[in-house]
Amino acid sequence: MLKDILSRLKKNADGKPNRNPVTPPCRYQINAEKCRGCDRCKKVCKAGAISGERGKAYVIDEQKCIKCGTCMKWCKYGAIKSLDMYSGEPKQ
Repeated sequence: MLKDILSRLKKNADGKPNRNPVTPPCRYQINAEKCRGCDRCKKVCKAGAISGERGKAYVIDEQKCIKCGTCMKWCKYGAIKSLDMYSGEPKQ
C-alpha cells in the first residue's frame, strides 16, 4: 500500500517526490487606523478571537486566533494584515 501511495507522488528531475513548501507561521493584526468597527470580522471569526466595540477598532486575541485568515478575507477596509510570526513583516 505504501509503495502505491509513493508511486503516485509527483516527482522532481532527480526522481524524488516533491515536498510541499512549508508556510511560515503567521499572525493577524488589525490596523486601528483603517478599522471602522463594522463587526464583519468579528462575526465570521470561528474562534471568537476578535473583540471590541462596534464603531471602534477591534483587536485580535493571538491566544485564541486559529490563523485561518477568514477575518482578513471578509474585511472590506483592508484593515487586517497577515504578518510573519518571527519578523513581523507583512506576508504576501
